[in-house]
Amino acid sequence: MANIIQPTTHLGEVHGKIENGVSKFLGIKYATLKNRLADAELVERRDGGVLDATQDGPTAISPLGGCDLELSAIQHTLPRKELTQSDVDCLNLNIAVPADTPAYSKLPVFVFIHGGGLMIGANSWPQSDLKRFTKLSIDNSLPIVAVAINYRLGLFGFLTSTELRRAGYKANNGLRDQKVALEWVHRHIGDFGGDPNNITVAGMSAGAVSLTFHLDSERPLFKRAILMSGSQFFVQALPYDAHEDNYRQAMSALGLEDATPEERIKVLLNTPGQDLLAKLPPSALTAPAVDGDMVLSATYAQVADPTSDIPKGKSWCEKLLIGDAQHDTSILAVIMPHLKEACATRFVKAINSVFPLQPDIMTRILTVYGLTAETPDDEAFSAVLAYLNDIFISAPTLAYARGWKGNAYVYYFNEENPWEGPWRGKASHVLDVAYLFQNFQEFMIPDQEKIGTAFAVDFFKFCHGTEPWPAIMDGNIGNEFTARVYGPSSEGYTVDQVTQPHGGHSKRRSTLFGLSDTVSLDELARVATLFLTT
Repeated sequence: MANIIQPTTHLGEVHGKIENGVSKFLGIKYATLKNRLADAELVERRDGGVLDATQDGPTAISPLGGCDLELSAIQHTLPRKELTQSDVDCLNLNIAVPADTPAYSKLPVFVFIHGGGLMIGANSWPQSDLKRFTKLSIDNSLPIVAVAINYRLGLFGFLTSTELRRAGYKANNGLRDQKVALEWVHRHIGDFGGDPNNITVAGMSAGAVSLTFHLDSERPLFKRAILMSGSQFFVQALPYDAHEDNYRQAMSALGLEDATPEERIKVLLNTPGQDLLAKLPPSALTAPAVDGDMVLSATYAQVADPTSDIPKGKSWCEKLLIGDAQHDTSILAVIMPHLKEACATRFVKAINSVFPLQPDIMTRILTVYGLTAETPDDEAFSAVLAYLNDIFISAPTLAYARGWKGNAYVYYFNEENPWEGPWRGKASHVLDVAYLFQNFQEFMIPDQEKIGTAFAVDFFKFCHGTEPWPAIMDGNIGNEFTARVYGPSSEGYTVDQVTQPHGGHSKRRSTLFGLSDTVSLDELARVATLFLTT
């Protein structure tokens, strides 16, 4: 491992390290915070000596077992890192760039927003390391500059109330942090060899949820977007009223029902972060707030309508790449195992609540998914997760592709989880990121490695403006549909293409779209939301 000193225009000299042909700059602070609830303030310039960027920066305050939880979803471990958490020093980013890249080489920039349900996640977790990903871009003559960001999570990222906003603390801190990180990349990435006018932002799961909100920006934030297994329909934004109720419950859990607003805010600002997390109930919300600024509401129909301006990014984001894994809602079984209890009965009740006067709709849904109110939990839970996958993951993938005004590229990740655990043999949530970033190669057979390489190379091509496979143009998914399919290698597939959105090798169900002549996707989504929340 060698050291590198990178001179910059506004940040002084930055001390990084070189590993296997990749220069890494770690823990660079992109914004400062006056306190844990304050607005992120962009680091426009820095004075002083050499900036040490050889070590990971602090992560955001979040449950301590978050990394292990995500690795349990992947079903394989990696060597553990000792990482610190901080409430005010967590807004940092990591950069990986081909070694010896001169400043202002104008390489395409890939910015990654991690997932984790807006509750956990970090740019420095071993599964998110960018070194091998960047090295693969070099080896395939498609070099990129890769950036991964941290942002505030949970309580400090998304708690809001009238009294907090009156005190000057805005809603959606986590999303605002991400936006400031993108401003930092625009301002400074040229010094590291990146092109600030050629930025592709990718988000996974809650990172993709976040990215759909950034696509509603009035002004351009990036050139291309990659949505991986998530959208605003998966982690839904809630109105201020719901957040107000959540705030009251949080204050009650903290023993602050009778405290003044000033006393409450003082506790939120000064109590150790882990102490606050320990006192909050599992029902405490971590969701964006519909604030009319960072977050707007939208329906499936609006997103799928190419004549609408929802999201606004249709007018400034040149291209969209969007896809999902066959069993993305496996993550709900990992983080919300209580959903399994009496799931058939609760699912039937949710359908009845949404369609009380349409028993034929309930019959059609239950028949297709093989359910009755008496279906045993083990069998029923798999069926309900399939429904949730269809409405929260698969339907938004096609809705965004259908509504996009320019070129949209759809992929289906069907490679099966090769490791021991409940999701072995299924294309489970987060597995695509494990393949994309190349950090589990030692534990894969050659056919699996080939899928990971092909997946990443297609992303590199997209970042370079090259068409990785035929696009869906102007929302035409009926007559000119193409989707890239990765795996399953157990059936002899590495990379393939399908020309129909459902059925066959796509391994996607058309069930809910088949109901669209009678009910809307938004109504079908209400069934899923009721099931999750009651």
